[in-house]
This record gives sequence, C-alpha cells and structure tokens, in this order.
Amino acid sequence: MEMAKSLFGTRDHEGYVGREEHTKKLDTAASEDDAELAEITESLHLVRPSPGGPFSALTPSMWPQDILTKLGQPESDSDQADYRFDEFGFRVEEEDGPEQSSNKLLSIPFVEDDNIWIAHLEFSHHKEATELTWDTVDVVLPRTEKLRNMVRAGIPHSLRPQMWMRLSGALQKKLKTETTYREIVKASSNDALMTSKQIEKDLLRIMPTNVCFSSPSGTGIPRLRRVLRGIAWLYPDIGYCQGTGVIAASLLLFMEEEDAFWMMATIVEDLLPASYYSSTLLGIQADQRVMQTLIGNYLSTVDDALKSHDIELSLITLHWFLTIFASVVHMKILLRVWDWFFYDGSIVLFQLTLGMLKIKEPNLKDLENSAQIFNSLSDIPGDIDDVENLFAISMEVGGSLSQTVIDTHRRRHLAYLMADQGTLVGNPEATPNLPKQQLVK
Repeated sequence: MEMAKSLFGTRDHEGYVGREEHTKKLDTAASEDDAELAEITESLHLVRPSPGGPFSALTPSMWPQDILTKLGQPESDSDQADYRFDEFGFRVEEEDGPEQSSNKLLSIPFVEDDNIWIAHLEFSHHKEATELTWDTVDVVLPRTEKLRNMVRAGIPHSLRPQMWMRLSGALQKKLKTETTYREIVKASSNDALMTSKQIEKDLLRIMPTNVCFSSPSGTGIPRLRRVLRGIAWLYPDIGYCQGTGVIAASLLLFMEEEDAFWMMATIVEDLLPASYYSSTLLGIQADQRVMQTLIGNYLSTVDDALKSHDIELSLITLHWFLTIFASVVHMKILLRVWDWFFYDGSIVLFQLTLGMLKIKEPNLKDLENSAQIFNSLSDIPGDIDDVENLFAISMEVGGSLSQTVIDTHRRRHLAYLMADQGTLVGNPEATPNLPKQQLVK
C-alpha cells in the first residue's frame, strides 16, 4: 500500500484532516467575499481541535477559532459554561445530561479505519504510471457489490467529502457544467430578491444548536446563504424550500462550500424525483403515497394500526423524506444514512422508513389511542442509537425493493395527484408529464 501514502500522506487525522490539505483548500476557495476564510488564511497560528474533541469532525475551514482558543485556555470554576460542544459543533447541555436517545451515541468514540478503503481505491486505480491521488481517482467509481457493502458498513469520516462527491455523481456534475459556482454566486447575490429575503429570515433558524450556524458571525452562515441563494437562482421553479436548508447546513459541516453546492444540485436533479422541493411538493406527496402502499405490503400490523386509528402517516414521514433524515436523527446516524443514500439514491428513504417502523411495530399493540401511536411513531428517528441494527432490519424488510418497483408506484400515484390538481395526464402507468429540474442557466 505504499502508493496509497501519496494519497493520504498529508492527512494526519488529527482533527480528521491535516493542516496541509486545509491550507490548500483555503488557497483555492472559490468565494472571494468569505470574510471568515480570509481571516483564517491570514492567521499563521490555526488552533486545531483535539482528536475526537469538540469540532474535530468538521471540515477545517469551519473550525470556530474563537471558541477553540477559549477551550485551550485554563479557566476558573466561575468561567465554566453549563454546556460543551460535540465533534460536530452541536451544543450539549451539561446540567441535564444527554438525552436518553443520544446517550449511547455520545459515548461511542468517533474513530475510523481507512485501510480497507485505501486498498480498494488502490486496487481500482488503473493508471499505473501515475501516483494515486484524489486527482487520479475515478470521477465516478465503478459500481460493485463489494463497494456497496463497504458503503453500508460506513465510509471513514476523513474520506467522506471526496467519496460522497464521487458516489453521488456530484463531482462529475461539477466538472462538466458550463456554469461555474463563482458565476452562480455572483448571479444570485441580489439582496432584493424575494428568495433572498426568505433565506435571510431562516438562516439562524436552520441549525440553531450548532455553533457554526447559531449567530450571524458563525463560520457557516455566509456559506449557507450563498449555497441556498445559488440553488434558488439555479432552479427558479423551486426557489427556496425550507427542507433544503438543513441538508445544505449539514453538508457544509463536512465539505467545502462549492462541493456542498454541487451535492445539493445533485440531490435536486438526480437523487430525488422531480418537484420534491417545488411549491406544489408533488414529488414528495407522491412518495408519501408510495410509502403508504409499501407499508400495506410489508408491515400489515403497522398498516392496521394506522387505519384503525385514522392516522395520516405523511404528517410524520414527509419531514423525514424532505430533509433526507437530517435534523431528525443523531448526526452520527445521519452520516451513515447519507453514505448509503449517496450510493443507492432515494430507494434508501423507503427502506430505512420501513426499517424504523418495523422496529416500533411490536410496541404498537400496547398503545391505547391515536395520540399515543402518533407520538410513538414521531419519536422513532430520535430513538435510533444502533445504526447497524437499523440497517439490518431495513434490509430484512425492504431488501427486496427495487428501483423499478418504486418508479412504478411513483408514476401511478403522481398521475392521480396531478389529475386531482387538474393537470392533464394520460395513462397513469406511463411516464407523467412532470418536468425534472435541470441546470438551465
């Protein structure tokens, strides 16, 4: 594996990413008006998070230097805060202790072993005359059952930014598009636009418990503003949808701004169906009906409970789908969910939802009324603390699902939804006349 050292030789895994790579990223940052990046670039004394400590899982340019500096100084008892920060920058209250749902997750050390991934990339490296670097790794990795199993087992955190870009197709989109991110940022910088005003109102509400997004001076706020404005400009039929905010913010914790933007574009264009985030929400409405159909086919006990108590499940699960589980599961769970999602796409949303409902299924018979059942189902994502068990049950219940089956159900439900809204449709089993979002600028 000597060749692989050239790929990871600059990464010391202290804080998960090495200083040399961080400096390179800062030097090539696309956004000229990013004040916090300029400040970090000018600083010769970057304060680094301790391995596994607060902020250590963040991309280095998101490290909050003021807080890291304060954490590195001795403080008196009277100065100690009643909270601390986890490796993702979320505030953890000390006085009440961690919530029950996250207790197990908080106690699990955030470690990684990238040897198997380095070996896989090295084995897949066909350019024998060149060194193995990210520039020489395939833009789109060959799809194999081995790679799928590796993805489900979890991508090493330090490799996620590069692997997510390749698995999702975002890197290919970034390299092939004629419109650069710099041009998109410039074109979407008009403060007077209605979408810009909507975004501005929401910026501090999207991820208020994370230090990177909790104040106007947070390291993530200007980036989030630019990414959301860029998406709204690029896809005018979508504009700004609140569901995209928490996805973009979560991506920005681990990826540089331009890559996070192209990940968002790939989610909108390729990984999710059309009109997921449009004003009609037709795409996600159809998926909620598909989910109801699948529950009837795979989880009869859950289906009976929902029908007998007249519970509309979409009131619970629509938000799960809209945010791709961001903000409803613990970040350690979300990272694993997204590893899988960026490889297999939207079918994962159905498989995981089936798995979550299956986990709760035995408890439903003990609940007496619709309110108890509704609350119990709503609490499922926050109660998940064993991702391996979740994935195993999801595959046990929904492993036989195929994209063809999902697409067939989608076409049928979408046609009926469009008919209800007075949209002209032909055969419900045929491809509906619903345009897919594409790069149009």
